[in-house]
Amino acid sequence: MDYRAMSTVGNIVLTGATGVLGGRLLQEVLCATDAQVYCVVRAENPDAARRRIEDVLFCYDEQQTLKDETWRIVPVLGDVSQPRLGLSEDSYDELVGSIDLVLHCAANVSLVASYNKIAPVNVGGVANMVEFCLQGKIPLLFTSSFSMVGDKLYHDGFVLKECDLDVGQGFEDMDYERSKFEAERLIHAAGQRGLDWVIVRPGNIWGDSVTGCYPLKQTKVKGIYYEMLKSLVETGMTFPSNEDFDISPVDYVAKAALNAVMNLHVTNRRTFNLTQPNPITYDDIVAAVRGHGYTVREEPTQRYFEAVQEGRLMRGGKPYRSTFTDLMSVFYDGSDYKEHARYDTTEITALLADTGIRCAASDQTLLSRYLDYAVKVGFLPPPSAQRPLAEISDTAMGGGYMESLYDANLSETAQPA
Repeated sequence: MDYRAMSTVGNIVLTGATGVLGGRLLQEVLCATDAQVYCVVRAENPDAARRRIEDVLFCYDEQQTLKDETWRIVPVLGDVSQPRLGLSEDSYDELVGSIDLVLHCAANVSLVASYNKIAPVNVGGVANMVEFCLQGKIPLLFTSSFSMVGDKLYHDGFVLKECDLDVGQGFEDMDYERSKFEAERLIHAAGQRGLDWVIVRPGNIWGDSVTGCYPLKQTKVKGIYYEMLKSLVETGMTFPSNEDFDISPVDYVAKAALNAVMNLHVTNRRTFNLTQPNPITYDDIVAAVRGHGYTVREEPTQRYFEAVQEGRLMRGGKPYRSTFTDLMSVFYDGSDYKEHARYDTTEITALLADTGIRCAASDQTLLSRYLDYAVKVGFLPPPSAQRPLAEISDTAMGGGYMESLYDANLSETAQPA
């Protein structure tokens, strides 16, 4: 899509430009508009900020076709969690007065941090961007998450509609999910004060469906789904699961989100679920990894997780641990909880009907594209170099996972604003 003929948007604030979605959204804005993009970034100086922004941008734009457009990127040294974004009063007022649209993607995406650690960015940052927009009468695009469904995730037959917000969901031990729900409520309330807004709820964001590109080296957060692939390949071992698994390609999310906010005359104060309309299962992903040439054998669920938690999953003579196995160990308690929720995409499908913007099918072709890219950048070994594989030992070698839980560096799952 090209929005030059249909939009007078000249200056955009983008938060989260150094993150997975924000970087791809920046690419889309530079391709589809003539706008200058003011990227709010935490950095020591403008040059450092620009390097971080361009690192992610050119991860997606490998041929650097947008090199001549980077003059439109204006780094803003700020922090969304701070009042006035951490800017001086004069700088803040000047920025407010020049902006036509805000795209808010910055978030702390930690799945293990407490609400008190997540909320300053995920809720406080939204509150600060809302005040920014209200002061300048600027429309806001907010990137939420399908995880705001909370514990309704486990309710068989539950469907989250795009117009839904408070559906009685709870958030026990779901602090990230709670933060997204609270942020959405805050934006709805701001609508009563005159805020024009669009909310989008991406699913599990994976790489570009056309190129396979994903900032595996350019961001501190690899993404739990890529860590999952890494663990499958490194261990050659998995557990059975027929739960639905959403794959939302980052290019689809960026294109659909930008289209939604650029059509504010029909989308104002509406929410769109940017999830995969036809999700596959975890077992299907494992099958695709096998189909790409990797060896992955299946162990019973209890045997697999007990081995991880007790330090008996051995690879190369040492207990195997990864971000994925650590996080799965945190959440696995032997219960039979399964994810059942579905996500209605009727509204976004209708909005995009005449645009050519579609969510790529989660098939072998897509998964192989992602795997090929991960091999190309050195994140994964090729199938021919997969060895050594893991084995389950009968005896623990040193401290198990649960013994070292409080020493684990799980903070790497947090994505900086």
